[in-house]
Amino acid sequence: MRMNAADLARAVDGVVIGDPAVAIFGAEVDTRRLEAGDAFFALSGGRRDGHEFVASALEVAAAAVVNKGADLSPPAPGRALIRVDDSLEAYHELARQERRGQNWRIAAVTGSVGKTTTKDFLAALLMPQMKTGASSGNRNNTLGLPAEILSQKPGLEVFVAECGMNTPGELTVLGEILRPQLLLYTCIAPAHTEFFPDIEGVVRAKAELIPWLDPAGTLVINADDPHQNGFARETECRVLRYGAPGADARIEDFEDRGLLGSMFRLVLPDGEALVELALPGRHQAENLLAAATAASVFGVSASQVARTAALLQAPEHRGRLVTPGNDITLVDDSYNSSPVAVKRLLELLAGAPGRRLAVLGEMYELGDMSAQAHREAGRLAGTQCDVLVAVGGEDAARLAAAARDAGLHEENVHLVRDAAEATEIVRHILLPGDVVLVKGSRGVGLDRTVAGLAGEEAA
Repeated sequence: MRMNAADLARAVDGVVIGDPAVAIFGAEVDTRRLEAGDAFFALSGGRRDGHEFVASALEVAAAAVVNKGADLSPPAPGRALIRVDDSLEAYHELARQERRGQNWRIAAVTGSVGKTTTKDFLAALLMPQMKTGASSGNRNNTLGLPAEILSQKPGLEVFVAECGMNTPGELTVLGEILRPQLLLYTCIAPAHTEFFPDIEGVVRAKAELIPWLDPAGTLVINADDPHQNGFARETECRVLRYGAPGADARIEDFEDRGLLGSMFRLVLPDGEALVELALPGRHQAENLLAAATAASVFGVSASQVARTAALLQAPEHRGRLVTPGNDITLVDDSYNSSPVAVKRLLELLAGAPGRRLAVLGEMYELGDMSAQAHREAGRLAGTQCDVLVAVGGEDAARLAAAARDAGLHEENVHLVRDAAEATEIVRHILLPGDVVLVKGSRGVGLDRTVAGLAGEEAA
């Protein structure tokens, strides 16, 4: 984005107060992320009202977009306020206009599990071939993703956007902004079900992106996921399927090397190659397969995928291996959690050498499914690990009880309230050669446990 305050006001039907010529190069809704030249969009609602932070934001930002009725002091010289009817709608409208004004090809990535890793893999596969940008971290919703679009550097050819949602309608908003040329689904599974009556509601919400796919674009679906069976009928676009035997793209001759990663033959529509992946777990190979299928649409060959795959690392707190010493290995998957993701990581842990410890935090936003999901995770943990540390409240207690019922001895099951207690109990019982899986929903804060065990500071 390159404009001045007057241009921005015209774009969102606003009124400038202050310097109309001040230059604007990006946009933000989070004051912690502001950079010089940004426009700060003050959004109402949630826990705090963004209008409370306008004065401090303008110490960094060039301008602030605010609701017309907000009672605010005039801006300092060289700064601007832009008053609009609705700052959230103005924010989304500016993102829509920015997308229309750029000659980008957009690849949208969505699903319930593996979105961020697959998005990062896809961007890494495209970068050697073309100028590629991507949404950062987990900025995948109606608040974070528009800021990512509005803050990209000039000259992009491709933008890879992760699209997430908690409630119905959110992906419609993102679809209208993005209008992607490629839409990639990972897998759809119980996650955020607190806001939906059932898994079918999640599937319908995920499908909200399909009508916004460019008619000349490509839909990439997971042939191993029955929830996606009907998606191809909802579009006239080209459809590529990956994952299942006989699909357009697939993994063959898979060799699991445990924590050392895997080796397999990658089959894409236009060729195949032997891939060595240092990231452990079949699920990481499947994330790469999804990304490679999408990358093939942009002309990336299987051999090019293999070259890039050898260099890939897991995103922070999403399956990254940490070695604090004493022959101990931490599998840091502390960023978030869901039933499917817990199952995948426990299966990985089960194949690891040495004593296996699982530090499992509660899984949030599961609604009526929560109690049963934690019992099922506990039963699996009871058969796949040697020591369990369950972190949280009632659901953590259910997880611990189910692990005991599944055969894990009482002395090897620990129930603690929070990440700090988890850190202390693991430090107390840790032995040389142990492998420790750390996984839980973001709000549990188990990244602090990883940092504590590794002798680092939590981000």
